[in-house]
Amino acid sequence: MTIKFNQNRFYRITLCVFIVFAQIVFAQEDKELLESDILTKSKIESARQEIELTIQSVDISQFPTVKVLVEASNKFGEPLDSISPNNVFIYENGIQKKIISIEKILTPEKIAVDFIFLVDKTGSMQQYIDGIKNNIVGFTQKLVKRGIDYRLGLILFSDEIEKIYQPTSNVYEFLGWISRVKAYGGGDEKENALEALSSSSKINFRKEATRVDVLITDAPFHSKGESGDGQTYFSLDDIVPILQKEQIRVFSIVPEKLSQYSVLSKKTRGTNYDIEYPFSTVLDNFSNQLTNLFQITYNSNQGSVPDSIEIGIYNVRTNKIVRKTIPIVELGRKLILEHLLFDVNSYQLPDDIKELNILSDFMFSRPEIKILIEGHTDAIGTLQANQLLSEQRAEVVKQYLIKKGISPDRVQTVGFGELKPIASNSTAFGRQLNRRTEIVIQSK
Repeated sequence: MTIKFNQNRFYRITLCVFIVFAQIVFAQEDKELLESDILTKSKIESARQEIELTIQSVDISQFPTVKVLVEASNKFGEPLDSISPNNVFIYENGIQKKIISIEKILTPEKIAVDFIFLVDKTGSMQQYIDGIKNNIVGFTQKLVKRGIDYRLGLILFSDEIEKIYQPTSNVYEFLGWISRVKAYGGGDEKENALEALSSSSKINFRKEATRVDVLITDAPFHSKGESGDGQTYFSLDDIVPILQKEQIRVFSIVPEKLSQYSVLSKKTRGTNYDIEYPFSTVLDNFSNQLTNLFQITYNSNQGSVPDSIEIGIYNVRTNKIVRKTIPIVELGRKLILEHLLFDVNSYQLPDDIKELNILSDFMFSRPEIKILIEGHTDAIGTLQANQLLSEQRAEVVKQYLIKKGISPDRVQTVGFGELKPIASNSTAFGRQLNRRTEIVIQSK
């Protein structure tokens, strides 16, 4: 018996089976993609509801009343319109303290910020370098709209420091620098981010500017004691105090799995961003964050200024209060003497001042601490007069502390005049915040 093979029919059957199989595979893939998309959106929405607070400064001038100036954002660094005593709590020694008030602070009409981009230029980084190139002009336009007087610098690194560009106010000059960068090399896993951070501490920053490092890398960092390529004298514990002393904030744009960068950002009052998050949104978020301020006021029950406080933040997703210990006594921390009042155009002080007695007691109780006294004014009067006045006021505070028995070598002074406002000069409340004396912890 002869069996005839119908080739066309075989092809049709095979094609039919393949199509059915393909539909099953694609349906499964679609289902997995849909589940992944739902999980991703759920994760994003959850992160948007989680509050992050970054302390800018602490006002101890009316101790035991304490005022904490904070930036408020979510996990993505997106600024929050409001926070309330319903989702933010203060603790001391585990005891919840009553919050007297939470006030939104109007941002200054003009604030100087020097941004230094620290960019890993090894082979896998080209898409992220292109992200800077494609978004930097729009970023600076938004900075100007928010009243930020910016400058942009650039440090390129791999296993070593490749190139340093000092800050410029011309975005197109910066664009010329970054457009010439072509990623290459990077055969080993780690790159030398700590050396780049060290180099940033030597940048020619403006005296009046907030200092911000934007660190972009997809690699872990070399550390002290390693052999081979990319040697450095720094560990994370070495570099953090340098950045704190120079008051440099680090915003890290890195893979989520590289947790050491998160530690670095938190210790320098910065924020960590996932490198896979849209770059334009990241830039927009942290420029927003810099100008989104709240003042939290509460009463302490301590006999003296505490070394740290706990801030509890209500987590909507878990329905729990998450407590975070915030050190007050740390390098770079600013303690504000907001109510240290001078007469108009005067730098004379009475013989006995409660606010400065609090400061001298604080220093006597911590003999290892050295401080920098910063004098600031509002914008009433001329630029030159306010500069001189701020220097004189900082110096007279130093002399008061010396008379109280504080060693002169523990105190340095500097005046900024009206150049570093923390609030708008268009309101009486804003001008009051700007007429301040800040104490910066230099060593402890």
